[in-house]
Amino acid sequence: MARHQLLVRALMATGVKVVFGKFKNRDHECRLCRGTYSTFEEKQTDVNIAIKLFQAAINNDFDTAIIVSGDSDLIPAIEAVKTSFPAKQIGLVVPIGRRAKELMSVCDFRIKMKEIHLKTSQFPDTIVLDPVKNIVLQRPPSWR
Repeated sequence: MARHQLLVRALMATGVKVVFGKFKNRDHECRLCRGTYSTFEEKQTDVNIAIKLFQAAINNDFDTAIIVSGDSDLIPAIEAVKTSFPAKQIGLVVPIGRRAKELMSVCDFRIKMKEIHLKTSQFPDTIVLDPVKNIVLQRPPSWR
C-alpha cells in the first residue's frame, strides 16, 4: 500500500489528476490447503473511466480519446459515446499480456503496448513531492 500511495503522490506531483476508486477486502480459500486468507480487490475503476469518458465527450474535451485498458467492462461506455457522438474517435492501447478482442472490436483503432512504450513513458529522473520538506524521489539508474 505504501508503494501505491507513493506512486499516487508522484503522479499528482507531475500534474496527473488522480481519480480514486475503492479497494474492498475479500476472503479467499487456498485451493491447496483450504486455509483462508484476505486480499483486496479494486472496485469502481471501470465505472470511473466510463463516467469520465462520457463527461469528456459531453464537454467536447476531445476529438480522439485513447483508453489504456484490456477491461471489457468499458464496452458499454465506449458504445454509448460512439452512439451519442459519432464524430468522436476512440482508440485503445492494449497492455502487455492482454488480448482484449471484444474491446478492440468497438474501438476505432488499436495499438498493442510494447516494452519500448513503457521505456519512453517513465517519470522524470527527479520528482519533487514536497518542496517545503525537501521530499524528492530519484529514479533508480537501472530504470533509465
